[in-house]
Amino acid sequence: MGALSVLLASIGNRASIILALSLPLCAYLPASVSKVLLPYMSFIIIGLITLAMIRVDLARVLGHLKNPVSLVLFLVGLMFVFPLSVDWIARYFSLAAPIHIGLVLAACAPPLGSAPNLAYLLKLDGELVFNITLAGTAIIPLTAPWVIGMTLGDQMTFDQWALFQKLLITVGSSFLLAFVVRKVLGRERIKRSSTQLDGVSTLIMVLFVATAMAGVSEIIENDPFYMVLLLIVVTIANFGSQFFFSIIGLFIRRIGHLFRSVGSMQTESILSFSMVAGNRNLGLVAAVIPIAFLQEILPFLALYQVPIYLTPLLGGLFYGYLLKRKK
Repeated sequence: MGALSVLLASIGNRASIILALSLPLCAYLPASVSKVLLPYMSFIIIGLITLAMIRVDLARVLGHLKNPVSLVLFLVGLMFVFPLSVDWIARYFSLAAPIHIGLVLAACAPPLGSAPNLAYLLKLDGELVFNITLAGTAIIPLTAPWVIGMTLGDQMTFDQWALFQKLLITVGSSFLLAFVVRKVLGRERIKRSSTQLDGVSTLIMVLFVATAMAGVSEIIENDPFYMVLLLIVVTIANFGSQFFFSIIGLFIRRIGHLFRSVGSMQTESILSFSMVAGNRNLGLVAAVIPIAFLQEILPFLALYQVPIYLTPLLGGLFYGYLLKRKK
C-alpha cells in the first residue's frame, strides 16, 4: 500500500504534464480502444464527480449557498445568455453546421464533472466550483431543450427525459459513493491524501481522454485541414471564454459598489467562475442527441478535450499570475 501511495502521489504531483501528454498519445490509439471504453463512459464520469465530492469541504459549500446571488447570476449567464451569444457568433461567421452545433451544445452543457478536480489543481475555489457544477447539472434538463430550440431550431430533436435520467443516475450514484468513502476514510485522512487523490483523478481523466480521443489520428489523416480548423475553434472557445469571464469578473469586482455581492467576492471565486465557463461536460449532452448528429460532431467532441486537458498547464500559468497579483 505504501508503494501505491507513493506512485499516486508522484502522478498527482505531475498531473499537469501527464494530462497534456495524454492528448497526443491517446490520439494515436486505435479506434477500437474508444469503442471498448465508450460503454463505460458513465462510470468514468461518476468516478470523476465522486472524487470531487470526496474532497469537498461541506462547510464551505454551505457557506457559499448562504449568499446565492452571485451563483444565480452566473448560472443565468452561463446556461442562458452565453449559449445564445455563441449561437449569434456562429451565425454571424456562417460556421459550418457541425461546428455550429458543437459550439452551441458545448455552451448549453453543464460544467465539466471534473471541474472541481481542476479547481484543486489550479489552487482555485473547489467548493464554489462544486456548487456551480452541481447546480448547472441539476437545471440542464430544463435549460438545454429551451436553448437548443431557440438556437438550433428544427435541426435536432432532443430527449429531455433521457438526459434527466442520465443526470439523476450519475449525480445520485456519485453522491452515494462519496458519502460511503468519506465515512470510511474520515475527513483528516482525506486531507492528508490530497496529492494521492490528485493522482487518482489524473488516471481517471486519462481514461476519459482515451475514450474520446482514440482513433482521432485516423480522422486527421483523412482531412487534416478540417481537424486543424476544429482545433483552433475549440481552443479559442475554451480559453477565450476563460479569459473573457476573468477580465469581466475582475472588472465588475473593481466597481463592486454597483454589484455589492460580486464586489465582495475573492479573486479565487471570480477565477473559478471563469475556469468553469470554458470547461463544459459536452459528453453528457452528446450522449442524448440523435446518433446521426453525434457522429457528425464526434471530431468536435474529441478535439474539445484538448483545451480541457491543457487547462491545468496553461491555466496554471494564467491563474497563477492573477492570484499572485492579488497578494
